[in-house]
Amino acid sequence: MATHNNMNNDDLRSLLGTSNMENKMVVDTDDYNQKKELDPNYLLNDREHINKTTKISWILVVTTISISLGCSIPAGYNTGVVNSPAEILKQWCNKTIMDRYAVQFSPAQLDGLWSILVSVFLIGGIIGGVAGGKLSNALGRKGTLQIIYLINLVSGIIFFSSKSLARVELFFIARLLSGLSAGLTMAMVPMYLLELSPSDKSGVFGVMFTVGLNFGMVLSQFLGLGNILGNESSWHYLFSLHGFLVLLALPTLKFVPESPKYLYTVRNEHNKALSELSNLRGMPISDISWELENLIVSPERWTLRRVINEPSSRKAIIITCIIMLGQQLSGINAVFYYSTSIFRNAGMSTADAQYGNLGAGVINFIVTILSATFIDNFGRKTLLLFSSTICVFMLTALMISMLLSSIGSIPGISYFLIVFVIGYVLFYGFGLGPIPFFIGSELTDVGP
Repeated sequence: MATHNNMNNDDLRSLLGTSNMENKMVVDTDDYNQKKELDPNYLLNDREHINKTTKISWILVVTTISISLGCSIPAGYNTGVVNSPAEILKQWCNKTIMDRYAVQFSPAQLDGLWSILVSVFLIGGIIGGVAGGKLSNALGRKGTLQIIYLINLVSGIIFFSSKSLARVELFFIARLLSGLSAGLTMAMVPMYLLELSPSDKSGVFGVMFTVGLNFGMVLSQFLGLGNILGNESSWHYLFSLHGFLVLLALPTLKFVPESPKYLYTVRNEHNKALSELSNLRGMPISDISWELENLIVSPERWTLRRVINEPSSRKAIIITCIIMLGQQLSGINAVFYYSTSIFRNAGMSTADAQYGNLGAGVINFIVTILSATFIDNFGRKTLLLFSSTICVFMLTALMISMLLSSIGSIPGISYFLIVFVIGYVLFYGFGLGPIPFFIGSELTDVGP
């Protein structure tokens, strides 16, 4: 094997024992004591054999846990944390502004302020989403991971300080930063996990990001109950708790590897890429030859013009954008941000509305875990179509129920609202929730 960093694709093909990439390939593994010349029909069977021997190393497990604690869970936590304690926070904002600026907000103005504090998270998310790609190429996947950890830690400190310093402005800044972190997370983490995972387990690790995201939502909904942290005296602990999760993740950073795909295609550090891949799999290079083949890319640099002009990449980008747009316009943000208010407006007590919100989050989390077991069997397209169709029905039924609820007091309408919200969340988790986050990384490739 070549030991210099300017190893090119031909060198890598030689390492793989490939004499003709178009028609035949020679593979050397522990399962074969001598090299065998494979015809194209046998090639697929041999690839399947090698995939079955691919192990999930402890490094990959620790990395997934670290990413979940420092990125995925905080992103989900900050998405759902504003739901249950909304009324408590509105009262705090009103009192703080009155005491500091001697200004009395009307109910409508207070609702407007709260909407700004909620939605600024999305503004930060847009900024992070746009910057995530360039940042992950400039600093590397691991470097971007450290930036996300830092932002989450700082936002947690600012959230905690906003109450003691009586500053709504600090709460605003913390929400913006947590949104920025969430945007960076959603832009980089699914891609990073797919680059680290074995190709035959891409569906499972692709869903792991959404599992962490949904667990964070459930955790925030549970801790946001009025008898836990969602009250006037403890809400600052509630909003800053994600910083503690980052502290748990920090010691694991030394075990987190850089993406071999990034090292090979972007940094051109070929030897380091092969070493990282071998350590990541816990196997010698000869046993993961098919994964090495995936590192071979076109030397031509990817530009926006090339992405648009090349039919395969253009189609992949269009599909990814449509799927992501469909997810964001599916109503999921309204459900997770305002489900407690929906239940309360239907006549439920505050406590019952919070428990209804928690129940929806728990179901979403469970379904996302289950989806990891069958997402590779049923396929992305089938699950997306199934999930989207049922969600349309559930949202339509929810809209009709809310209209009937606003007309007057209809006995039992609150139960229908709960059923339709939970039904929507249930089927959202089957496909529309997890798949859009990693489908783009599967359809497109990393390039220089």
